[in-house]
Amino acid sequence: MHFLYIDDSTDRPNHIFSAIAVPHRRWNEAFAFIKSWRQHLKEIHNIPIAYELHATHFLSGRGSGPILGHLSRHKRAQIFHKHFQVIEYMKRFDVRVFNVCNSDDDQFRAFERLLNRVNRTMQAWDSYAFLVCDEGKETQYRRLVRRMRVFNPIPSNRQVWDNGDIFKNIPIERILEDPQFKPSQDSFFIQSADFIAHGLLRREFPTPNARKRRIHQSFDQLNSVLVYECNREDAKGIIR
Repeated sequence: MHFLYIDDSTDRPNHIFSAIAVPHRRWNEAFAFIKSWRQHLKEIHNIPIAYELHATHFLSGRGSGPILGHLSRHKRAQIFHKHFQVIEYMKRFDVRVFNVCNSDDDQFRAFERLLNRVNRTMQAWDSYAFLVCDEGKETQYRRLVRRMRVFNPIPSNRQVWDNGDIFKNIPIERILEDPQFKPSQDSFFIQSADFIAHGLLRREFPTPNARKRRIHQSFDQLNSVLVYECNREDAKGIIR
C-alpha cells in the first residue's frame, strides 16, 4: 500500500496538484529522512521544526514575523531549491511523485485526473493508495472520491472502446476509504507536496521574481522520483 500526500498550487486559471507516494513498508525511513532535513534547517538556519513550510509564504516571507526575518529572500530561495534535492533523494525509499497541470480553471477536474492516474498506476504496481490531503476542501474531495468509486466514465484514447462505446466506467477501486484531511502544518510530506506543486507552477508559469531567484528551475531537479508512466508524451511525466 502507498500513502499519497497531496497538495496544490494555484495561479488562476492554472491549477497544479502534486502527490508524494510513500510505500507503507518504507514510511518510517522516508519520514526519518524528511525529519532530519527539518532538523538541519533548525540547526543551520534556525527555522523551527514545527514551523509550516508553505511555499508562497516561505519565499515571500509574508506573515512569518521574526521566524524568517533573519533570512534574506535569496537564502530562502536557496532553501526552497535545495528541498527538491531532498525529495529526489527519497527515491532511495521508493518514494514517487505524481503531478497534474491543468489550465482550464477547473481544480476539481485536475484532482479527478490525478486520481485516475493514481488508480491506474496502483494497478500496475499491484498496490493500493490511501489519500492524505491538506485541509480546506473536505466536502468536495470526499464527494468526488465517492462518486468515482462507483461511477467514473473514461473516454477511450482511440475514440471508442472495443465494445463501441465512447466511455467506459472504470471505478477507482485501488484508492481505499475516503481521503484523510490533515492540517499541512502537521505533515512534513504535505508541506513537501506544496513545495513541489509551487515549483511546477513556476516552471510552467514563471514570474519575474521566480526567474530572478531560479524558482522556475527548482522542479527540474526531480527525475528518478517522477512517475513518467502518467504521461509518456511529457518530458517529466506531467498529467496535462
